[in-house]
Amino acid sequence: MVTTAAPDAARGEEPVPITDRAWALDLHRGAALGSVRIVGMGGVQVALAEGSAGTLGNPAAPAVRKATSTTRWDWDFHLDALDAVIVSDLDNNGRDDDDGVAADGRAATTLTAGLAGMYYGWGLALTVSSAHERLTDRGGGALGATATVGKVAIASTWGDETWTVGGAVRVGTLAVAVASAEPLFSLTGAGLEGGILYRPHRADLRLGATLALPVTGREVEVAACDPLDCAGHILPERVAVPWELAVGAAWRRGPTAWNQAVGGRFRDERALIVAVDLRAVGAVADGMGLEAWSEGLWQRSGRSIALGANAGVEWEAVPGRLRLRGGTYWEPGRFAGVGGRPHLTVGLEVGVFTFRPWGNTRYRLRTGVTGDFAPRFGNAGLSLGFWS
Repeated sequence: MVTTAAPDAARGEEPVPITDRAWALDLHRGAALGSVRIVGMGGVQVALAEGSAGTLGNPAAPAVRKATSTTRWDWDFHLDALDAVIVSDLDNNGRDDDDGVAADGRAATTLTAGLAGMYYGWGLALTVSSAHERLTDRGGGALGATATVGKVAIASTWGDETWTVGGAVRVGTLAVAVASAEPLFSLTGAGLEGGILYRPHRADLRLGATLALPVTGREVEVAACDPLDCAGHILPERVAVPWELAVGAAWRRGPTAWNQAVGGRFRDERALIVAVDLRAVGAVADGMGLEAWSEGLWQRSGRSIALGANAGVEWEAVPGRLRLRGGTYWEPGRFAGVGGRPHLTVGLEVGVFTFRPWGNTRYRLRTGVTGDFAPRFGNAGLSLGFWS
């Protein structure tokens, strides 16, 4: 039997039973996600945006070419996979989520892929990301949430490529289901993003900023069951992705200036890159955490604006063949009574072999791995793409 809604005073520091649908699932995730370069460098991405993988963090990236790209048109792609392993608190809600970890030790899997094309000073990119998270189901079933996000971004450069601006539309779906059954509920929503990058010619500094507008879905498609008692769960009235504002800076030390075209197909220089990002994540009115919801509990999420910071380094130790990465970041606290947590990240990238898919244009395939470690959290990643 469903009772009346719990008063706001009861929705305090400790989770309480859910009694109504007048709330929103807060879908923000504080852990670094994206390419192995992004994760390996502590989640920094705003000022490092370039090509396909860079579009994940800055819509200006599709028009940002590598320094050796001097033809009328060029292209880029990426394919990355991340697995959250040995995790007891995936979303940093302060609760032990061990029941949500699968028998193989994996709590969540994220796949992302993208393709970008550049023509003169313009760029167009399409990226797709899919994340599946295993949840704690008080009913004993294999409850899981799958979020799929597609992004189309277009960008342009001017002023000797000093300035690059871009905009993107992201369309996402969220579905929560028990095992392979029909979803308990699903939602589709869309939002806008904008980004800018400043790269003064023949300098070693880059600055960037991004703004992602909030996405709210109010019409939730539910299964053929009572939304107040659907397989033992009370379904949300809506889901929300908060707005996010980020600024970043990056600096490179190498034999030649960073922001310039260079001769040859590959730059292959021993160089060091240092980058930092600062970000603010918006609040979610009546927000609730996804993991607590799966246990039938109300746990307040996103009650106020949260602040985070990322820092990372990349060293091309063996020009054209080996890059080493490291970083750290602060995952902001989103839950009432639970603070943020620090992360340490590592990664490396190896140039595998060079090939010519057509004509005399050479491409170098690269593979990379990464790791992200924090209290009650561990992430591992594998990537395939072009060396740039």
